[in-house]
Amino acid sequence: MRPSEAQRIPRSVCVIGLGNVLMGDDGFGSLAVEKFRCQYECGANVEILDLGTPGLDLAPYLYGKDLVIIADAVDAGEEHKPGTLSTYCESDILTRRAPLRLTAHDPGLRESLAQLRLVGHIPFELLIVGVVPESCAFGTVISPCVLNSSSAAADRLASLLMERGIDCKPRRTPVPPNLWWLSDRRSPVPQANQSV
Repeated sequence: MRPSEAQRIPRSVCVIGLGNVLMGDDGFGSLAVEKFRCQYECGANVEILDLGTPGLDLAPYLYGKDLVIIADAVDAGEEHKPGTLSTYCESDILTRRAPLRLTAHDPGLRESLAQLRLVGHIPFELLIVGVVPESCAFGTVISPCVLNSSSAAADRLASLLMERGIDCKPRRTPVPPNLWWLSDRRSPVPQANQSV
C-alpha cells in the first residue's frame, strides 16, 4: 500500500514490545522488537521500545501517537498453532478477538486505551503483531516455533511502517542483538557471534 496524498502519513510513531522474558513465549514481544531494531533503521520520528509488562503505565507511551505497533504473544484460539503470526487492529483487542496472552498486560492495554479515549489522545492507529505461544510458564525458554516466528515478526513490523510511508529500511550492517535473557545454555538460540 502506497500512501496517497489523501492518506495521513504518521509523524509520531512507536514500536513497542510487550511481555515477560522470564515466562517463555511471553517474551516474544521483546525478541521481535530487538530483532527489528537490529535489522532495520528508521527515521527520528520512530521510537522503538521494549516495555516488558507495564500495565497502566503503558498509557504515556500511547498518548497522542499517530501510529503504535505492538509486538506481543496473543491468545488467538485453539484453531491457530503455536508460532502462528498475525496482525490485529485496535478493535480486535477491544472486542477480545485477539486477547493478549497474560492478564498482567492485557487489561493494561485496554484500560490505557480507554483512559486516552476519555481525554481525546488515543493513537490514530494501533496495530498488534501477535504470535500464538506454545508455553508461557515461568522459568521456561522461548519455544523453537515462536523463536522462528520472531524474524518474520521483525519483517512484518518493517512492512507495516513502510506501507504507511514511514522511513524504515534494512540496515546495511545489522547490529548484534542484545538477547541477554536467551544467553543461557538451555536456550535454543545460537551463540552471540552467530546470526539470530
